[in-house]
Amino acid sequence: MSTLLDFLDDFVLGPLNLLDRIEGWVDAFCYRDYGYELAIPRTDKGGSFSLDDIRRLLIGYGVVTYGRRFDSRNMYIRVKRRQACWAEYVLLHAGVELLNPVFDQRNAGYVAGHAQGWMPRPWSAGRAAQSRAAVNGERTKATKRDRDKGLLAWLESL
Repeated sequence: MSTLLDFLDDFVLGPLNLLDRIEGWVDAFCYRDYGYELAIPRTDKGGSFSLDDIRRLLIGYGVVTYGRRFDSRNMYIRVKRRQACWAEYVLLHAGVELLNPVFDQRNAGYVAGHAQGWMPRPWSAGRAAQSRAAVNGERTKATKRDRDKGLLAWLESL
C-alpha cells in the first residue's frame, strides 16, 4: 500500500499540483529570480516540520517563499537566490533538516557556535532595543561633537 501511495505522490499528485507550480513560475518571472530550492523531509517520512511551518518561519525573517511542491519523500520550497544564505541560516538554527546541497558552508559553523534552540531576532520584531550604556555613549559623543563644533566655528570666525 505504501508503494502505491509513493507512486501516486511521485507521478500523479506531485506533478499535477498545478496551482503551486503555476504560482512558482509566475513569482519567479515577477521576481526575475528563479530562486534556490530547499528540500525538506516530509513529516510522514520522518521530518519534523510541515511546509506551512517552514513558510511561516521564513516569512517572519523576511524571506520570500514560492514554488512549493512535493514528492513521495520530500517537500520543496523556493526562496530568492539573494536570500538563500539567510534562509538556510534561519532553518538550520530552527533545527530543520535540509536535504539539498549546502548553499553556504559557513552556516553550519554559525549554528555550531550558538546554543541549541537559539534563534536570531526576526526582522518582523522591529529594531532591537538599545542598551542603556549605548544610549549614554551616544549622548556623550553627541555632546562632545556639538562642543567641538562650536569651538571650530569660533576658530573659523577668527
